[in-house]
Amino acid sequence: MRATPAVIDELRSTLKSRSDPRLAEATRRYFPTDIRALGVGNAEVRRIADALVKQRGLSPEDCLAVTEDLLAQATHHEEVLLGFAMVRKAVGRAFDESLLDRFRYWLEHTVWNWAQCDDLCLTVMYPFFLARTPAITRIQHWTRSPSPWCRRAANVALVKFVSRDIRSSRYMLPREVILGNARQLLSDPEPYVQKSVGWLLKVATDHHREAVVGFIQENISRMQRDTLRYAIERLAPEQRKALLALEPKQP
Repeated sequence: MRATPAVIDELRSTLKSRSDPRLAEATRRYFPTDIRALGVGNAEVRRIADALVKQRGLSPEDCLAVTEDLLAQATHHEEVLLGFAMVRKAVGRAFDESLLDRFRYWLEHTVWNWAQCDDLCLTVMYPFFLARTPAITRIQHWTRSPSPWCRRAANVALVKFVSRDIRSSRYMLPREVILGNARQLLSDPEPYVQKSVGWLLKVATDHHREAVVGFIQENISRMQRDTLRYAIERLAPEQRKALLALEPKQP
C-alpha cells in the first residue's frame, strides 16, 4: 500500500470528527502565537493512528509514506501530531540511521511549535534511539540548524538518554555531548531553545553535577536568566543560592 489520497482523507476526516471546540480554544491559548487547532487530545490522536495501522495492516514503510503525506498537507496542529503518531511504533524495528535526515527535514519544514517538536523527540526519536544507541550522538550538528525547532530537538531528543537502562546495560550520554550542546546554544536568541538548554543541564545535574556546576560557573555571564534557573532546579538550595549570587546584576 502507498499513502493514497483516500487513506489521507480518511485519517483527516476521522480526526476532524473527534474535534472539540472547547479543547481547540484551550489549545490555541496554550501557545504564544496563533495556531490552527481542531481540539483533539494527544491520546486520541494516537488511537486514531493505531486503529488505521491495525485495520489496514500497514507495514513500517507504509506508515512512513502516510506520515510524509500527512505532514506535507497538514493545516492543523493535530495533523502534524497524527503524522508522527503514524510512524512512532514502526521506527524501533525498521529503517536505518538515514531516517535521521527525515527527522531533521520534518523539524525544519513541518514543525511550527514546541509541542510538535517535543512530540517528535519523545514519541518517535526516543524509540528510534533506544534501538540504535550509537546514533544518539549523531545529531549534535542540529545545534547549527536555521530552524529553532531543530536546535531545540538537538537537546530534547537527548534528555531521556542522559542516563538510561537499556536492556541489560546502562547507557550514559557522554558528558562532552551535553556540555557541547549547551555551549553551542547558550547565546541562542530563541526562548524555546534556551528552555531546552536548561532542561538538558537540569537532568545532567543528577549524573554530572560537578561538571555542570563548573560549566555554569564558567559561563554564567552568558546564561539567560530562565536558562540558569531551569538548569539549577535540582541542586541543593545552598548551591542554587551560591550560583545565583554569581549572576551579573541587571542594569
